[in-house]
Amino acid sequence: MRAYQNVDGCVNISVREYDIAATTAVQKGQVVCLAEGLVVPAVAAQTGRILGIAAESHSGVEDAMNARENGTVILVYDAPGLIVRCPAPQMAATGGSATTFISTALATFADDDFNGGYIKLVEKGEESTNTDAIGKVRRITDFAANTKTMTVESGGTICAGDVYEIYPPLGFAKGNLDENITKLVLTATAALPLKVVQHDRAAGEIGMIAALHALGGEK
Repeated sequence: MRAYQNVDGCVNISVREYDIAATTAVQKGQVVCLAEGLVVPAVAAQTGRILGIAAESHSGVEDAMNARENGTVILVYDAPGLIVRCPAPQMAATGGSATTFISTALATFADDDFNGGYIKLVEKGEESTNTDAIGKVRRITDFAANTKTMTVESGGTICAGDVYEIYPPLGFAKGNLDENITKLVLTATAALPLKVVQHDRAAGEIGMIAALHALGGEK
C-alpha cells in the first residue's frame, strides 16, 4: 500500500519513528500494528487495531550500508485519517450473463455486501464472447450470496474466465490482506480494521482508511 492523502484532503502526511525489535522484518508499504509497544506486520486476517503503513523497509538483518535495517526504530505513516491506496482486487468470473457476474470465490460473503460497488473488465477468457471493451465499468446493483451472483448494469455477456477488478462499495470493511500485507483480497469475510473510502477506476486502485487505529479512529 502507499500513503495517498489525509481524509481532509491534506497531502502533508504524518510520518514518525516507532520502536521495533532489531530482528523484526517489515517491508515498506506493509500494514503494521503494535505488539507490546513494538511495530510488527499486520496479519492477513487482521481484525485488531492497526498503526499505519511502514514508510521504510526494516529487514531485521545487519547491513553495513544501512544501519536502520536492523536498528531499533522504523518510520511509519501513522495518521488515523490517512487514506492509503492499493490495487483493486481482481476476480475471474465462473459464469454470468448480460446483467450478472458470478464467481464461486464470493461464496463466503453476505447478501448485499457489494451493492453500490463496481466491476471493471481487465481481461477476457480464451473462450469469451463478451462484447464489452477492456476497461468497461459496470455498477453493482445487487449481490445474492447463495448464488454468488452480482447483478450489474446491462452490457456484454460475462463469460467464465473473464477477469474483473472489483470495487467494493464505500464503507466496505471485509476480506483479508494479501500474503505481503499490502493490499485487499476478497478471499474471506473477516471484519478488517480498514474500510474502502475511494475508487480510482481509471488507475485501478481503491483507497482505504483505518476503521480501527492504535491512535484513534473508532468504528
